[in-house]
Amino acid sequence: MITTGLSDRALYRKIDVRIIPLMFAAYFLQFLDKVLINYANIMGLQEDLGMHGQQFSWLATAFFIAYSVAEFPQGWLLQKFPPATVLGVNVFIWGVLVSSTAACQNFAGLAAVRTLLGVFEAVITPALILITNQWYTRRESTPRFGFWYCGLGAGQIIGGLVSFAAQHGPRGTSFSGWRIMFVAVGLFNLVIAVLILLLLPNAPETASWLSEAEKMHIRERLTLDQAGTGKKVFQKMALVEVPFDMHAWVLFVLTILIVIPSGVITTFSATLIKGFGYDSKTAALLNIPSGAVSVIATLGCTYALLIDFPRWLGIVVLMVPSLIGAGLMSFYDGGKAGVLAGIYLINFVVAPLALVYALAGVNTQGYTKKVAVNAVVAVGFGIANIIGPQTFLSWEAPGYISAKITIFAVNGAVIAVAIVLRLLYGWRNRQRIKERQAELDALSSGRIDIQMLEKLGEDTDMRNRAFVYVY
Repeated sequence: MITTGLSDRALYRKIDVRIIPLMFAAYFLQFLDKVLINYANIMGLQEDLGMHGQQFSWLATAFFIAYSVAEFPQGWLLQKFPPATVLGVNVFIWGVLVSSTAACQNFAGLAAVRTLLGVFEAVITPALILITNQWYTRRESTPRFGFWYCGLGAGQIIGGLVSFAAQHGPRGTSFSGWRIMFVAVGLFNLVIAVLILLLLPNAPETASWLSEAEKMHIRERLTLDQAGTGKKVFQKMALVEVPFDMHAWVLFVLTILIVIPSGVITTFSATLIKGFGYDSKTAALLNIPSGAVSVIATLGCTYALLIDFPRWLGIVVLMVPSLIGAGLMSFYDGGKAGVLAGIYLINFVVAPLALVYALAGVNTQGYTKKVAVNAVVAVGFGIANIIGPQTFLSWEAPGYISAKITIFAVNGAVIAVAIVLRLLYGWRNRQRIKERQAELDALSSGRIDIQMLEKLGEDTDMRNRAFVYVY
């Protein structure tokens, strides 16, 4: 039975205040680093380092090759060590690397730093998904995914302001504005890393600010909801199961399709805006509304779950304004205002990734399998970001028509794959709902207790025939 005498609202208000801001800060900082290279590009980065041709695009490619390759070693660390500790150590190391970017003097040095950054930032998505699932039921977790994912939009907004401010720094010196920008952001990373290591609990059981009754209450709620991460033991069969699980592959493909346009627009939007004839300072400011759009879209789609709006349908709905924006950006020739509006609207495509993260977290059971599926989704994120920048062909500047057509095409494909995912979950649930009801009836009649139910929850979602997928 659920422990009584505890207010869920008061308990989760206490939890939210202590862990969500730290997860938001971590996601914000890893994304801010990605947009800093975007803003540094319009602040003279290529000229200062003697870069030419496709070299700027290769910086993003090198980062995400390392990001993708590092996902499975990072997954091993998350299996072996407490997730909050793994996150904090990685944030600290990448903070040092961000600051080190200011010391780069040529393309080779910058490519090396960006590659190492990819290795350490690879932890962010699997770690935050795991940490979120440790605390919240499946219904409660999706809005929390949305909140820390808003760090992306905040990164776009703050990045524009930081770039604008840094462009007022010294020019024509060895320590120009973009170098100042990287040092400042890197130092802020170090501060947040220390706070994560000191303040973010590795699990509800280790939170000093929770009573024993509150810890038990959280554990029981997650067990009854088929949520949580399960017992932290390595299960070889769970790892073997992942390549044969269609659920993981559909999420992988969906991630790639969503991230190709969102990665392109977040990395190159300031460059595109500057290509309309604006100077670099104006381009930085004009890119700020892109962040506001992604924040509004993310909060809207994740909090819509609280009124029982389907997750898969949220993905489809968000693609409509993104498709309109892609059309405006790619084919509209009526002036700057229409194309600029297109860039802003495309930022709706950023939000569905929060729902994909939520689906990966809530529809995968068993700690080992959760780590593996989260890594698969993160690899999809890396692969998409490898593909996206390479569609920006230097000889097509400033129009970049290949990139624009790619964005338009993959937006439409997202809708089709989201529908496939909905059909897959519905098909799997046909018999599972009956099994789940029988399990709950056994619990209410006393034939099984909460401890037996918790043990069943340690199995994977494929092998636990009473596990019901949510969508």
